[in-house]
Amino acid sequence: MVEQSQRSSVVLAVASLAAFMASLDVFIVNVAFDDIGTDFSGATLDQLSWVLSAYAIVYAALLVPAGRIADRYGRKGGFLAGLALFTAASAACAASDGVWWLVGFRIVQAIGAAILTPASLGLVVASAPLEHRERSVRIWAATGAVAAALGPAVGGVLVEASWRWVFLVNVPV
Repeated sequence: MVEQSQRSSVVLAVASLAAFMASLDVFIVNVAFDDIGTDFSGATLDQLSWVLSAYAIVYAALLVPAGRIADRYGRKGGFLAGLALFTAASAACAASDGVWWLVGFRIVQAIGAAILTPASLGLVVASAPLEHRERSVRIWAATGAVAAALGPAVGGVLVEASWRWVFLVNVPV
């Protein structure tokens, strides 16, 4: 019982951290918007707006189908694939040398986030003992609210170094 509880706690921590980073990326980039526009000075405001919009649209649109696929073919594999895709795309966003490259990598990043988010919730539910399941789901869900609250503040700190850090922060986590 103790071993299952420890395993459940580790799964909850890892899944919540990954879901936190996926949610954080909806909000953290807003603060970097002006700096991105300065670096990509040839880009119009319409083009730059896709850096923000592409992630939010693709992430929201794919959450339900990605969750269904993870339930059907495996939550752990879906989680790991989504996490790998999200992390690689985050690094690629930081290395982007043009606005459309950044938008494209943001789309890939959103696909990874949309895969890992429902898979992470599925892992939390499956690993939590019945008596702790509700609490575990609440903790996992609260990470999204914390990400929304911290996104602008974290983005503000990171953008002091470079806008690219708002993407690089995802890589070590």
